[in-house]
Amino acid sequence: MEYEIVGINQVQVNPLAGLTFASGLRSFLRQDPNIILVGEIRDRETVGLAIQAALTGHLVFSTLHTNNAATTIPRLLDLGAEPFLIVSVLNAIEAQRIVRRVCATCKESYVPTVEMVNDFKTILGNLLPVKESEMALYKGKGCKECNNTGYLGRIGIYESISISQEIAKMILERSTAEDIERQAKKEGMITMKQDGYLKALEGITTIEEVLRVAQE
Repeated sequence: MEYEIVGINQVQVNPLAGLTFASGLRSFLRQDPNIILVGEIRDRETVGLAIQAALTGHLVFSTLHTNNAATTIPRLLDLGAEPFLIVSVLNAIEAQRIVRRVCATCKESYVPTVEMVNDFKTILGNLLPVKESEMALYKGKGCKECNNTGYLGRIGIYESISISQEIAKMILERSTAEDIERQAKKEGMITMKQDGYLKALEGITTIEEVLRVAQE
């Protein structure tokens, strides 16, 4: 258990003792909880039980290992979930990656190159919050606080897909992750890379960090 929280019942998975994600989830359902958090969906039995729990009125949260939000759908299909069941229970998908924060003690700004400005314009488009002439990026010079790394702490960059009617239709048709992502962008989704670029402009992280974790 990573955290002990009052009012939350937790069970540590122990495959050697016969306690797997699936068997633990099956036991939870007998207790009729309102909300279930499954640490990770990693096999057919677990995804089936998670879907059944959601179908019977439980709010289910879980994680999957995928490249981005859109590839969650083919991953669930690969694990044996039926498209019509996915559409029935899935409300939203959020993907995240972790980047290092710029050290606040030694943070300094610099003027980006023309190539970097053009890259920001290409990636962000209408999301670009400042004029080209006002753009500034940030980095840590290095100090005792950050052990001369220029970074101190971490923060997530995110992207979220809400399951709209059009995306639900695409799931039923077994559309590719690329097509689902394209539709999500049309509906206003900000990608992880775009979120990272925006955080770089805010001085929260560096563009190098964003490219390290989110370069396609």
